[in-house]
Amino acid sequence: MHMDISLILTVALAASFIVVVLVLVAIIIYQRWRIGDQNVFIERFIRQNEEQRQKLRKAGIL
Repeated sequence: MHMDISLILTVALAASFIVVVLVLVAIIIYQRWRIGDQNVFIERFIRQNEEQRQKLRKAGIL
């Protein structure tokens, strides 16, 4: 009986550890995906800003 309880506890702890690790990996992957999306928008903003700056220089405003 004592052996069964320790086996059950060991399996439960191992399963909960695996679930926690998988959740952390999923969070990391999700955050990297979000950061990648934000970088695309920032890159587009910087490119448009540079294009506007060049247009202003050609027009003699800057």
